[in-house]
Amino acid sequence: MNATRHILVILLAIIAASASSQQFYLLTGMNRSEFLYKDSQGRSLEGMDPQVGMTLASGVRQAFKRHQPTWFFTAGLVYEHYGMRGTSPDAYRHYYEWRTTYLGLNLGVERDLFTLNGRNKGGKGVTFYLGAAVAPEFMIKGSQTVNNEVYDLRGVEQFDAPFLFLRGTAGFNYCVSNRVAVVVNYAFAHGARFPGIAPPDDEQLAIRTHNIGVGILVAFPNCRYCISKLATH
Repeated sequence: MNATRHILVILLAIIAASASSQQFYLLTGMNRSEFLYKDSQGRSLEGMDPQVGMTLASGVRQAFKRHQPTWFFTAGLVYEHYGMRGTSPDAYRHYYEWRTTYLGLNLGVERDLFTLNGRNKGGKGVTFYLGAAVAPEFMIKGSQTVNNEVYDLRGVEQFDAPFLFLRGTAGFNYCVSNRVAVVVNYAFAHGARFPGIAPPDDEQLAIRTHNIGVGILVAFPNCRYCISKLATH
């Protein structure tokens, strides 16, 4: 919980600094996640299926150069549900299910690639972009089900340790007004235990996700991002 409080303090600092920022974003969507686990002998889990969960992200987006808004810095929070379930392939047919919720700080860069201008010459059409980010994430709750027994994952070292996610994004935004754009994106992420934290008994756990998100991008008063592709900020 201390890590969660630290992340919230950082977010408040980001919001306080948003007066000089250009845009605020809010995204929600679904992710498909799977746990990549290996025991101390290098054996993986078999018979497990990825699960679909909810994702939520919000933060600010700032251009590196005000008069050439092509490269952007992004900072914000991510809230993710990860899970997996399945049945053991042996004769016992044990049922397993994992459900976890992580909160993290997402720091990244984005680059606008090109814009397809709309019919309105004074406005901006569809802009395609790519992004890359790093996100330290911390589990705020989690459970494991074995047959009919449910166990709390808090304190279980494989899950409770902080994870570092690397995330790549491709998407587009469409300006529906001079201040608001609709955003649609796809993101792939891979997370592993934070560097320098040794796993117990040489066990390894990683999390891989595919995300589809949709949301809004709101320009602050000092931003002219949606007015024209060549407009200055």
